Parts: sequence; structure tokens; C-alpha cells
Amino acid sequence: MKKIFFLALFYFVTMGYSQSKIDNQSPLLKCITVQKLTDTKFDFIQNASISWDFSAVDLNNSHLSIEVVTIYDCFNGEQASDFKQQFKILSEENFTSKGSKELIHLELMAKCFKWRLVDRGTDSKVSEWFYFSFLK
Repeated sequence: MKKIFFLALFYFVTMGYSQSKIDNQSPLLKCITVQKLTDTKFDFIQNASISWDFSAVDLNNSHLSIEVVTIYDCFNGEQASDFKQQFKILSEENFTSKGSKELIHLELMAKCFKWRLVDRGTDSKVSEWFYFSFLK
């Protein structure tokens, strides 16, 4: 009986802390674009520009951020596990409804990165990871 009680307690606690997914067709994700930029020094490298425009979307009770994780083992794509660093391009502290950020290969010292949208509003939601490679 104790085992069932502790198992049920564990289940309810983990369900309370789980994050739901942001749908790939969400208007929030459609407001974010990632563009390839030509590198001025190397012809085999492409830099990235992440831009967002949330001005046409209702952001009541939303606390949006865009997380970026630079990756060492790029051959694994979104499932990579050898990370260099994690940072936020857009966060609650520096939130603007419209803006952009360039990610330069030599500044990040990584060959690829993955990014996702996080909404920490009334309930915590995250999008799936999206992958970008600096190599052409």
C-alpha cells in the first residue's frame, strides 16, 4: 500500500512540473524567423539572424524568451548532447515585441546551435528545438 501511495504521489508531483509543448503552427512561432547570412571572411560559413515580431499577437499573460544552445557535436542535430553554452536572446528582462539578433560563427565559436521559444505565462510551454548549422 505504501508503494502505491508513493508512486501516486510521485506521479502527481511530476505532472505538476511538466511543460506542455507549443504547437509548430502556433502564431508565436510564426513570428520568429531565422535567416542565413553570408560571412564576410569565409565562403563556407553562413551566420544566422534571428528576428521576431510579436506586435500582431496578443501577449497577455505571456512571458516569452528565446533560448539558444551552441553545440559541439553537430552531427547529431537537435539530439546533440555536447553543448558549449546556453543563453537567451530574448528574455523577460530585455523583452521587446520586435527585434533581431545576429549570431556570428566566430563570436560563438561553434559550428551549429539549436533554439526554442519558451513561454512562462500562466502555464509553462516550450517549443521543440530548431537546428541551425553555420556550415554550408
